[in-house]
Amino acid sequence: MESSQKNRKRKKGLAFKLIVSIFASIAVVFTFLFIYNYQLSRRIVEKNLKLNAENMVKNGVSQIEKILGSVQKVPDNYSKMIESTQFSKKAMMEILQQIIETNPEIFSAALAYEPYLLDPDEKFFMAYCYRSDHGCKLSFPDGGQYDYFTMDWYQIPRELNRPLWSEPFYDEGAGNIIKSTYSVPLYRKLSGEREFIGILRADVSLAWLQDFVNSIQVYETGYGFLISQTGTMVTHPIRDLIMNETIFSIAEEQGSKQLREIGRNMVRGETSFAEIEYHNVKTGLLSWIAYAPIELNGWSIGIVFPVNEFMADINRLFTRVLILGLSGMLFILLIIILISRTITSPLRSLNKASRKIAGGNFEVELPEIKTRDELKDLRDSFDYMQNQLAEYIVNLKETTSAREKIESELRIAREIQMGMIPHIFPPFPNLSQIDLYAMLKPAKEVGGDLYDFFLLNGNYLCFTIGDVSGKGVPASLFMAVTRTLLRSVASKLGSPASFVDSLNESLSYNNESSMFVTTFVGILNLQTGEIHYTNAGHNPPVIIRNNGNVEMLEISGLIPVGLFRDFKYTESSVNLNKGDKLFLYTDGVTEAEDTGKNLFSEERLMEILKNSAGEDPAGLIHQVMDNITLHVGDNVQSDDITMMSIIFYGED
Repeated sequence: MESSQKNRKRKKGLAFKLIVSIFASIAVVFTFLFIYNYQLSRRIVEKNLKLNAENMVKNGVSQIEKILGSVQKVPDNYSKMIESTQFSKKAMMEILQQIIETNPEIFSAALAYEPYLLDPDEKFFMAYCYRSDHGCKLSFPDGGQYDYFTMDWYQIPRELNRPLWSEPFYDEGAGNIIKSTYSVPLYRKLSGEREFIGILRADVSLAWLQDFVNSIQVYETGYGFLISQTGTMVTHPIRDLIMNETIFSIAEEQGSKQLREIGRNMVRGETSFAEIEYHNVKTGLLSWIAYAPIELNGWSIGIVFPVNEFMADINRLFTRVLILGLSGMLFILLIIILISRTITSPLRSLNKASRKIAGGNFEVELPEIKTRDELKDLRDSFDYMQNQLAEYIVNLKETTSAREKIESELRIAREIQMGMIPHIFPPFPNLSQIDLYAMLKPAKEVGGDLYDFFLLNGNYLCFTIGDVSGKGVPASLFMAVTRTLLRSVASKLGSPASFVDSLNESLSYNNESSMFVTTFVGILNLQTGEIHYTNAGHNPPVIIRNNGNVEMLEISGLIPVGLFRDFKYTESSVNLNKGDKLFLYTDGVTEAEDTGKNLFSEERLMEILKNSAGEDPAGLIHQVMDNITLHVGDNVQSDDITMMSIIFYGED
């Protein structure tokens, strides 16, 4: 009896697994079909919408530019005639009347001249003709009350030397309408030169523009609008916004970042076809907006598409399909829920155990699975993962501890190494004969470059710069030994050559690793400016004369220190005049590479030193370092960079 019950339970569990697999497959297929159907339908609608938006915007721009272009041609053509002929005042007034009478799209026109140009006794001359119910009216604004020289329509085209559309404005007293002005600067050749003489302007009423844009109808609540170069509302279905608000003030009132960004794009003359969402002013609902610039005057037209309206049919269809699908899946779920408990219990146990393992408890006991199916395999996999994670964490802790110890030791080594070289500048504040500055930037935590300087007998400055072969910890140890030995022998011997001979003998002894160091050792007489030096295979320093000339010392031909114990070094000398500078460096400067493996080079270094000849030692080194950084860019520093600069002031 018990055996038959166990068999039934076992069969029920296997059946449940099969049902779950079928149910999951059906759910995935249904879900995929629902999502695919919705996404495909949405993409089709969006594609058609964007195409429609593009056509509507392009058509709107084309219609507006067609009318504005016809307005532009009138003053453009008349301006050439006015510039080429000397007209009387009466003739000029007749020209304005002719412009109004023959061009119904132009509401008014004006001709304004520079001070005293037409009459030595008259500062102002402006003729203004506008359309009225009784025909064309001509007026001559009083210059004392209407100083047109200060008006934007006169000043801006004059300064920019090109025709220009103005911002829209409300013209009181001359039609009481919203207008925009197209101003064309006039020129004549006087004394052989092209000279500005005045402005011919044509004013167009924007009533037709408002009617045209307001006629754009998109679904139930969509609409079009137009803004000027500064974002001012030129047309809008809400008439209170026209000329009273900008797209930015509306965005500020609504707290809408999206509308503010749209305004910036429109003012910049950018184009977008139904790709930006925002809540429109008219309904407050989520909408898409398409916009494009009007090239002739820098304005921009926008068309609003309500999302809820153009997606309404798709949403209704998707809702119905979703309800039918969910009903069918719910029916399947009700059937299989009765046989689900036999498998969910071990799964819940495994889930709890996996959470404890994820929390770091690798000793948690996993549930016992007696069936020989995928659940048993899953339990065994968890058991294997548990053991492997425990072993991995132990190894990771040991590795991390060792790495942190090495990193700590390297940081300490760097601090010790950097502490060995002088790093307080100016180093001799009470010494007026010289100024000195140096910099060392290792490529790794520790490096093999070195520099040093110290006084000998109060009247001599001993200085050195060097570059150890190799990098990292071995090079840093060799650098420390070199610097220590140099200071030791310098206190006993008297010339750079004797310093380097003694240093070479010490470093060559038992040098099984064959490491060596290139070095330059110099002794500067603080009274005369004479330098005695020995260059042991190092880069030749550069002298920057007080007149701005730069010259590189000759290559000595001597070998680096530490290779041959019996090698004898020689020394040379050079004189520094008052104001001359000496610049020393390692090959990490000239061989700094950019991402294309191009070297910084000696030629570039010499050019920078020549251009920075007036800098003090610190400024000179920082100029070179800034140029190296700019050259290297994102490339990793491959070698230590060390520089030293000394300026000789001499005795007062």
